[in-house]
Amino acid sequence: MGVTGNRGWSSSSLSPFAVSYVHNGDTFRSPFRDRDEKGFVDAIVEDLRHVIATTTAGDVACMIAEPIQGVGGFTVPPDGLLGALQEVCREFGILWITDEVQTGWGRTGENFWGYQAHRLEPDILTFAKGLGNGLAMAGVVASASLMDSVNANSISTFGGNPLVCAGALANFDYLLANDLQANSLHQGEAMFAALRPLAEELSIVGDVRGKGLMVGIELVGADGREPNAAAAAAVLEQCRENGLLIGKGGLYGNCLRVAPPLTLTDEECAEGTSILVDALRAVAGR
Repeated sequence: MGVTGNRGWSSSSLSPFAVSYVHNGDTFRSPFRDRDEKGFVDAIVEDLRHVIATTTAGDVACMIAEPIQGVGGFTVPPDGLLGALQEVCREFGILWITDEVQTGWGRTGENFWGYQAHRLEPDILTFAKGLGNGLAMAGVVASASLMDSVNANSISTFGGNPLVCAGALANFDYLLANDLQANSLHQGEAMFAALRPLAEELSIVGDVRGKGLMVGIELVGADGREPNAAAAAAVLEQCRENGLLIGKGGLYGNCLRVAPPLTLTDEECAEGTSILVDALRAVAGR
C-alpha cells in the first residue's frame, strides 16, 4: 500500500517511501498502444530512463513490478518487457523485486513464476496467497548476501507459524503432484476461447487479456475506450445471482478479474464460463 499508484488502495500520496512510477505494460490504455511490440517496449524503456533522470536523485533502492498487474486490472505486458527494463536498472545499480503474490505457483500456466516470461533475473522474489491456499503465508526469497545485509531483528508474533507452514507444504506437494500449472494453462485456454470473441460481439467488452487462470475483461462505454465501471458492477451482480463469484479492479474499477482455483475441473470451467458469458450478454443488452 505504501508504493502502489492505484488510488483504490492508496487514497493518500503520503508514504514512507519516495516512489517514482514508470509506464506499465497496459497495451489497451497506454499512450504507446498504437506502436508495434518492439516500439511499445522501446518507449517504456526510454520512459524508465527519463523517470530515473528527472524524478530521482539517482540513488534508487529498487524497482518493484508484478509480471501481470493484479488490482491494476490483470494488465499483461509484452513478454520480455520487464527484462528490458531490468537492463536499465542494472546500469544504475537498482535491485529488481518481482511481486509474485498473484502470478506465482503456476497461476499463469505457461510458467511457474510470472517473471520467467520476461528474460528476467530478479534480485528479490515475494510471494503469498497461492502457497497458503487460504492460510496466512507469505515469503521473500533473495541471495544470502542480500538477506544477511539486513541485520536488525525481524522476528514477529505470526512469523514462522508451524501450523501454517505444514499446511503450505501440503498444498505445495499437491500442486506439484497434480501438475496444477498445466491445469491452469488448459483451463485458461478454454476460458479465453469462449471469452475473446466477445470483444468483437459486445460493444461493452473493450479487451480480454491474461494468461492461464488470470483472466481480465475490460468493460468500456459506447466509444470503445471510456471506462465503464457501472457495467462491471452489473456483471458482477449478475454472476453472483447465478452462482458465480468473480472480482473486479483496474484504476477505474471497470475490469473484471477472474482467477479460479488451480484445481478447476473441466466441468466447473465450462459452467463458470457460461455464467460469465451470459452475464456479459445480459448487461450489454440493457
